[in-house]
Amino acid sequence: MGEVRRWQRYKCQSRVKGTLYWAHKIFPKVSIQITDISERGMGFISEWKLEEGIGELKVNSMPKLRVEIRHKGEVKIGGRVRYRYGLALRRKLHSVQLSQIKRAA
Repeated sequence: MGEVRRWQRYKCQSRVKGTLYWAHKIFPKVSIQITDISERGMGFISEWKLEEGIGELKVNSMPKLRVEIRHKGEVKIGGRVRYRYGLALRRKLHSVQLSQIKRAA
């Protein structure tokens, strides 16, 4: 059986960056790379091992979004271990916000 998703997933360009607040024990903010997005969630890669739970996400010129880190796993990129996460958004993204993040520079 393949993946079952409620909302359509869109791949982001590799340069889409964000900042995640209050997701690490020591650091108040961590830089992340967003890999995919849907109306109710996002997938991202981080160099740091983060805690599952509530945090805030800042992307480009959008306001901070309240998010919940739900899924985590490890992936090797270029011989280095990176951590892949999935997060759920508290509110559904508007179509304008979706397009801004998909095409962010």
